[in-house]
Amino acid sequence: MANAISTFDLERLARKYGVRIWLCRRIGRRWSFVEGAGVERVLPSELIYESAETGVFVQGEEFDEAGIKAEVISLLQPPTAVC
Repeated sequence: MANAISTFDLERLARKYGVRIWLCRRIGRRWSFVEGAGVERVLPSELIYESAETGVFVQGEEFDEAGIKAEVISLLQPPTAVC
């Protein structure tokens, strides 16, 4: 996986947005759970971010999807080298 999100980051996002959030890795046509945070809910999950090998799913009633997606993308960006 490129730059994985830490459990601390997932817990922070879950508390901030009031959701259940988890990171998955694509294996063939299926998703494999890697790590997650937040309170389990009986709600449908939404895939809010997808790359070739990584997906981020969220469960929540009402949440700022654009805000979570922007933070997830920034956390998954490879670190820039400083010369």
